[in-house]
Amino acid sequence: MMTILWLVIVAVMLIIEIFTLGLTTIWFSLGAVSAAIAAGLGAPLWIQFVLFTCVSVIIMVLVRPFAMKCIDKNRTKTNIEEVVGEQAEVIENIKNQKEQGKVRFRGVEWMARSVDGTEIPIGEMVTVESVSGVKLIVRSAAE
Repeated sequence: MMTILWLVIVAVMLIIEIFTLGLTTIWFSLGAVSAAIAAGLGAPLWIQFVLFTCVSVIIMVLVRPFAMKCIDKNRTKTNIEEVVGEQAEVIENIKNQKEQGKVRFRGVEWMARSVDGTEIPIGEMVTVESVSGVKLIVRSAAE
């Protein structure tokens, strides 16, 4: 009976992994396979749980970093990720409370907001901290 329960856990974990693709539950499915084998061989329940836990954790710790590197290797950066840390010029006063402000970055006008809510005047240089939708979140370059 426990063998069937462990195999159901394997199936559930694999289904979750298929839908999330985050390399999070695959390790637990492998741990459940080891517990199912132990249950099939008549091992006591506590040994099944120990196997499930140990195999899941060991495989996750040893294999996940390598698997993530392989997945990230195929990932291409978008241009938006290159914006962070770059300089831009304020072309319209940045006032978060009035929801106004623009910067010129690489010849293109962007809406901008300051990261800490401070007003930044026209002509000042700013550093891009992040991108939120179509707005650049900036900090005064003087800081």
